Parts: sequence; structure tokens; C-alpha cells
Amino acid sequence: MTIDFSTQLESAIHKVFPNIMVQKCVFHSVHLLTKALLKELNRIKRKRFSENIEEWNNIRKCSRILEKQGESFTLLKLQYHEQELAWNIYMHLWSIFSSNNPQKVKKELESLFLTRLFMDWHGKGIFLKKYSNIFLNRAIKFSEKGLKYIKIECFRAWRGAILQLRREEEEYKRYFNDIKYLILMNPLNMKSYHKNTLKLCLKKVPWLRNYRSLIVKFYYQFRQPPEKRVSFKFLSGLIANQSHERLKAAVNTLIQNQEKIFYFQQLPDPYASKKTIRIVNESSNRTIQRLFFTQHGMRTLENMRMRLSRKLNCPIIVSPTVIEQYYESSNIN
Repeated sequence: MTIDFSTQLESAIHKVFPNIMVQKCVFHSVHLLTKALLKELNRIKRKRFSENIEEWNNIRKCSRILEKQGESFTLLKLQYHEQELAWNIYMHLWSIFSSNNPQKVKKELESLFLTRLFMDWHGKGIFLKKYSNIFLNRAIKFSEKGLKYIKIECFRAWRGAILQLRREEEEYKRYFNDIKYLILMNPLNMKSYHKNTLKLCLKKVPWLRNYRSLIVKFYYQFRQPPEKRVSFKFLSGLIANQSHERLKAAVNTLIQNQEKIFYFQQLPDPYASKKTIRIVNESSNRTIQRLFFTQHGMRTLENMRMRLSRKLNCPIIVSPTVIEQYYESSNIN
């Protein structure tokens, strides 16, 4: 008997049929891992991108409040290094422009641009370009009259730099969304455009290569003969301490049930001369799905049975309950 990974169902089956061989469904095995990995990828997207972008927005709002109120306030602790770096530079700018001495401000700005703090900031190029434009577009100099304008434009240059960094994160997030489902695809189901898109996206998000290589290795096990198959323990490489609990549970379940998943390759002695196939083959599912959408020649139950038998190259057994429901719906219509 073939079932999913329900322990309650398996317990009930053994109680009613104590000598039966229980096989774990291959389709549910793949579904269990891919659904759990999707949860994990969504967790990564939320942590690595959504919260990151939100923090860029927060420090931008805080800078506006600080300039409007004209006084210091306590900022919440920042999670990400880049945002913390950017905010420290802003606070240095705020401190520098608290002076009314133009020459002192100029000297301290030039000193800030040479510090390790500023040099390590990814937004320094954008900031310096905008800062240079302050003096190119107008005949502005470091004077008492020009200091107020320079101060406003410096803060704008800083916000322009963090805006660009936030947009880069958003673009990175879009690449991640494009690649998320491709990472989980069975290589056998991929068309050439899937492969090309995946290849390009992995160049943008290289740290996802580990996930892809392990998921491909997982799919490959179902094409291997028993003597070449390896333990599912390699799936532990998908798990880290902070991984989603659903992924941890899925990997442990697959490792514990690996032998039962591959029962379709091992027939008991009384059935050794019989032929067996893998249950719930994915390509068969795709064929049925295409037939469902087109429904050519399926106006009657017999036509449906005949077409499915030919397409799948196996006999089709229709449940009596399905037949009753079919005729009931036909009478209603």
C-alpha cells in the first residue's frame, strides 16, 4: 500500500493489515521537501531582503525627523551592518554641520571623507558625486551664506546614496523571486529557457547554488539503481540553526523513511516475477494535467478511460463511486 507520511494513517493500516508492505509515495516525498524549502526561501527573503529594505526606509525617516526637530533622539538598534554604517556617517555629518564656522566645516568634511568609516561605506561613490555637484551647478563656496545650502545638499546627497542602496536591494530581491521556484524544479522538467534563466540568476545570487546542487542530487536519487543510491543524509546540508522548522522536520522525515520511499525498487519474493512501476510518476501527472485542460475526445466516460490508458500506457481502473458521481452529474445537467 502506498501512502503519504502520515504516522496515524500508517499505524491504522498496520492495525488492519498487519502483514502489508507500506510504501511512502514518491510524489509526496518530493512535495514534502519542496514545500518545506519554499518556506525556508520565503523566510530568507523576509529576513535578508524585506527587513533589510524596511531598515533603509527607517533610517531615511529618522534623518527627516532629526532635521525637522533639530535635536537628537535615540534610534532603535539596527540589525544590518550597511545601515548602521550609513547612520554613523549621517551622525558625523550632523555633528559637523552643528558648527557655524565654514572653514571648520570644510576641514571636518574633508577629514570624514578620508576615514575608514567612510571608505568602507558602499554608498560613498554616489554621495561624493552628488557632493561635487553642489559646487559645480552653482557658484557655492564655504561661506556663512553658502553653508546653509551646503548643509541641506549634503543631507540630500546622503539620502540619495541610501535610496540607491535600497533600490539595489529591491533589484536583488526581484532576482531572488525569479529564481526561487526554479531552484526547486526537477531538472527533467526544465526547458531550455528555465535553465538559461536559472544560470543567469545564480550569477546574481550565488549563495543559492548550494540549495540547487542538493535539490538536484535529491531528484537524481530516484533515477539511480539501488546499489548506487546514497543516503538522504546529504539533505542535512540544507539546514542551519536558524532554518525554518518545517524544513528541519521534512529533512528528518525523509532520512527516516528513505527505505520505505524506495520500496518500489524492491519486490517481496511472492511478487518477484511481476513488474512494478514508481507510484505517482511526475511525468504521468503532467500528461493527465494536459489532458484535463484540453479534454479532447473525453465526452464520455469510456472515451476518457481509453485516452488515459493510451497516454499512460497502462490499464485504468475507475472507482465505482466516481462512476456514480459521473452519472448523477450527467442526469442533473
